[in-house]
Amino acid sequence: MARVEIYESCNDTVAHLGGVRRALKHKADEGAAKAKGVLLAHRHSGDAQITVTRGDRLDYFVNLDDTRGQSAAAAIEFGNKYGGGGIAALQRAFGIGRV
Repeated sequence: MARVEIYESCNDTVAHLGGVRRALKHKADEGAAKAKGVLLAHRHSGDAQITVTRGDRLDYFVNLDDTRGQSAAAAIEFGNKYGGGGIAALQRAFGIGRV
């Protein structure tokens, strides 16, 4: 039987490969496109938008950005404290949460 040795730096090395970075960006862009579709289908008015930002090293973030409006991104996504339902744009885009 072959002996396998995994070095401590293995995950870091693989994570920084160009193909991995491109795959992460692609997945973020794909999710953002789906979330944009959900947002546009439900938005009546307002300044909310879906954006993609890059972290310091490897991460990409898909954001529901309402900083130009009433900063209601959490209520748009999850609903409000009075029982109004949110649209779950980000959750639907990535198949998580209450979809």
